[in-house]
Amino acid sequence: MSKFCANCGAQLDDKAMFCKECGAKQPETSAAAPQANAATSAPASPTAPVSDGSPIGAMGEKLSAMSPEQKKKIGIISAIAAAAVILVIVVVSVVVSLTKYQKIDCKELVYVSYSGVEGNATASVFLATPDNIMSKDPSFESKFRESKYYDDYDYEGFANSLASKWLLDEDDKDFKDAWTKFDSKKDIEKAQDKLIDVVEFKVDEEKLTGLKNGDTINIKVKYKEDKLKDKNIKLENTEFSVKVEGLLEAEMLDPLSKVTVTFEGADGKGEMTINTDALSDVEKELFYITSDQLYDDLSNGDTVTVKAEGYMSLRDGYFTYNEKYYTYDESALTKDFTVEGLKELEVIDPFEGFALKYSGVAPDLDVSANTENCSEIIRNYIDFEIDDRYGLDIGDTVTVTATVDYWSEDEFANKGYKLESEEVTKEFTIEDTAPHYINDLSEVTTIDCNTLYESLIDKINDSEDSAYLAGSRAFDYSVDGKIAKIKSIAPGETYLVAPKDAANSSNKLYQFLVVETSCTIDGASKDVTFYVLDEADSAYVEDGELKYDDYFTNYYVSQNKQELIDKYVNSDSNKQEGKVITSLNVGGTATETPVESVPDDNSSKADDSSSKADDSSSKADDSSSKTDDSSSKAA
Repeated sequence: MSKFCANCGAQLDDKAMFCKECGAKQPETSAAAPQANAATSAPASPTAPVSDGSPIGAMGEKLSAMSPEQKKKIGIISAIAAAAVILVIVVVSVVVSLTKYQKIDCKELVYVSYSGVEGNATASVFLATPDNIMSKDPSFESKFRESKYYDDYDYEGFANSLASKWLLDEDDKDFKDAWTKFDSKKDIEKAQDKLIDVVEFKVDEEKLTGLKNGDTINIKVKYKEDKLKDKNIKLENTEFSVKVEGLLEAEMLDPLSKVTVTFEGADGKGEMTINTDALSDVEKELFYITSDQLYDDLSNGDTVTVKAEGYMSLRDGYFTYNEKYYTYDESALTKDFTVEGLKELEVIDPFEGFALKYSGVAPDLDVSANTENCSEIIRNYIDFEIDDRYGLDIGDTVTVTATVDYWSEDEFANKGYKLESEEVTKEFTIEDTAPHYINDLSEVTTIDCNTLYESLIDKINDSEDSAYLAGSRAFDYSVDGKIAKIKSIAPGETYLVAPKDAANSSNKLYQFLVVETSCTIDGASKDVTFYVLDEADSAYVEDGELKYDDYFTNYYVSQNKQELIDKYVNSDSNKQEGKVITSLNVGGTATETPVESVPDDNSSKADDSSSKADDSSSKADDSSSKTDDSSSKAA
């Protein structure tokens, strides 16, 4: 026959010593009562059937004595009794199955906290453990300050007072009261840990913001049923709703919705003005309206951000001011505006009319900006910077950068102009028209004596009625002679001594001037040709004209041209290695053959017909043709 647990009623095997459900030890089964002594039995009737003394035997004797109808009634009663026994067993099993689980209403596990105020509140939904409440409830601190726990600074006690009874800390005095199906504190901890581990709340996040009193939050519980059954936990009410209530009503401040922005000025140099006239008095007192781009150089299409800096911070989603409640949306404290309506500017080319200004001579040329041919706008408002502008040669390049003068940027824009970009660059090449030292006589195509040798020619012309020609003595001291008249001055041969490979300042340019004179020598009139050799250091060409530094110009005078060539043009210093002497005859072509000797045309011989003087008087002393060849520096 069946056996049931004396503690929980679970059905057990007949020989079970402990309950397989609750573990309770079962009481021992008592031995069957001894049969009655045969001697105490009533004497058998001589007509009764013989019995073996067993109950079955006795029952058999009784059944044998019963009528068929009596036997039928006995069978029905036995069947009913058996069915009743089975029913009791099923009921006991169901009761045991239902009562062994700890039933928990899911609504008792959830904690809903709010931040913000009526109409703009945000809800947080989480498991109502003390730790979660302290860390996830934004209003926990303010609630704590208003609680009886604040005086003792009992944060944990206050958190436990708000937590679910199923999720209390183990040290709480009510820890075991809820868990009626568990005797052991250790078993409760295990069940509680499993509950915390597997239970989650599913909520539509979009419906947790912008809440007002009376709104409904629908919550669905997600969990793993088999893992909870292992710990004898059964959840009920796994889908439920929470009604929003208790939210504080506060006035919503939205200062930036009333701010307007205007733009003025020129495109690229625009300025913004923020207008706050439409703000309420409270908003003007509680917010500072500004922008980091207030003074930026704005262009049409730019985006500027205006921000409201609040003087009152939100705690629990609101603040009090003048005994009233206020709030604001922290995400609405910045607002973007698009720049428009600025005056469109004309793009100007800063290099129109620009040129390089040269100083020095290539290959040691310096350059600067030449804006003489630029417009007044460029001259007044554009700065030019030249990279690597020193020590330049023909063919070198420089980069010029044009920018608007820093102090004139606004004025330049107000004039209606702008550059294509903040910096505009252009590359320039040093052309061969720039000043450059020569090493090729082909560049000396025309020599303008009246200009190039103007000062020297003036000196020569001032030599009339003098024994000196251009400041140098024309006759030997032993000869009584003077220049009566300068008849003509004409250019003669040109000589260049220059480095072969590259032009530089070490060149020398020699130019002969042929001076035809009428002289009085020892009282006789005689035509004499003098040669003036002009020696110029560092000859160069600029804008197609031959030039040199007058300070380094010397000239020499003699009636013997070859003597001047040998002494000065073909000097040892001029014939040093690396230099080449070239010559150019008047109207001829240049040759690079070094000049060693040039035949004298004997042009110094006076025409006999020019004077019919006495033979003795007309014979000039040989020494008279030897002029003083000392050099004279030009003024």
